[in-house]
Amino acid sequence: MGPWQDSGLRVVELGSGIQAAFGARLLADFGADVIKVEPPATGDASRRAGPFPAGVADTERSGLFLYLNFGKRGVTLDPRTTKGAQLLAGLLAEADIVIENLGAGEFDRILPESARPRRLVVCSISHYGQSGPKAGYLGSELSAYASGGMMYMTGTDDRPPVKHGYNQASHLAGVNAASACLAAAMLAKRTGCGQRIDISEQETVAMTVFPALNVYTHTGAVVKRAPVDLPKLATSQAMEASDGWIMPSDAGIYVWWDTFASFVDRPELLEEPFASRDSRNLNESAIDGVVGPAFQSRTRADLFHGGQEVGLTMSAIQSADEIANCEHLDARGFFVEPEHPVAGSLKMPGMVPLTGGVIDRASSRPAPTLGQHNAEVYAALGISEAELEALRDAAVI
Repeated sequence: MGPWQDSGLRVVELGSGIQAAFGARLLADFGADVIKVEPPATGDASRRAGPFPAGVADTERSGLFLYLNFGKRGVTLDPRTTKGAQLLAGLLAEADIVIENLGAGEFDRILPESARPRRLVVCSISHYGQSGPKAGYLGSELSAYASGGMMYMTGTDDRPPVKHGYNQASHLAGVNAASACLAAAMLAKRTGCGQRIDISEQETVAMTVFPALNVYTHTGAVVKRAPVDLPKLATSQAMEASDGWIMPSDAGIYVWWDTFASFVDRPELLEEPFASRDSRNLNESAIDGVVGPAFQSRTRADLFHGGQEVGLTMSAIQSADEIANCEHLDARGFFVEPEHPVAGSLKMPGMVPLTGGVIDRASSRPAPTLGQHNAEVYAALGISEAELEALRDAAVI
């Protein structure tokens, strides 16, 4: 018996890719009964995204899909058909929340507000939102970073703008969706009235660049990409250790300068031109020349643990394989290995919050196979086996 069966919160997820799936997965982590609706035959587009075990493409073994969707039940349905829209209405009649990223206005075309329960919370995620002059425009992870302002500040000024790795904007949209849905569902349970939540992926990115927006609104200045020749230590850039890269302490080293000089065993840092904070600011690049060899002579572990002992926040820069084998994350139960009927057991991140034993991180069931719960879910709507077979033949499910 999984926690999803006891929470009293039912979520229907519609769409494809990361945004809606991740938001719904966060709700499933906390015990919601999430029913994932996928197109018949093809399924969610993320099923065709790697990585795949042994490099063999298989829609039931996609690492992205398995990560985004464990803890959910899965059905197939084409809601754009007449019968499909009726089945969707039946699913939503018992639901508290629907999370969708079908595209601006698409959910309303499939199922008008008049056909939905009054208490239903509808969370729509799109690239530019459900309203405004760009509402119908196409978008992507890249366009969210570009239009949200983050790319303009990322990288160095000798190169064109760049974005952070992987799908940060899509995941951030999912986080916003999950938190907003929980608040709206609480209100709906109290008042009987649901509401529409409109999440723009562009806005989730723009929200994160508020320091740059504050600089502009307060001073008129525009924050740009950093010069390539900034001194490393003074601007908290990565430093080389003997076995990789490490992030040094932030500007706090200028406060605890004596401690830092002793830690790197460079007593000359206590003499001119480094003795005062003002003189250090004028000679930041020279500091790198003194400190660099001290970092390069020590391992990341030595710098990290030794720094912690004296109050300096060194941090080793870890690669994916090091994270996967991190003993600290293992000790906290961060990784889960749900047993999938096709993909087998794969190690992946579980839910992030620890909930004091209320929900066990390791209790999640694996992502559903395509249409795995059709019979179970549609039987609850009064659909017989013969009707299910006819719906399959008509490509409705």
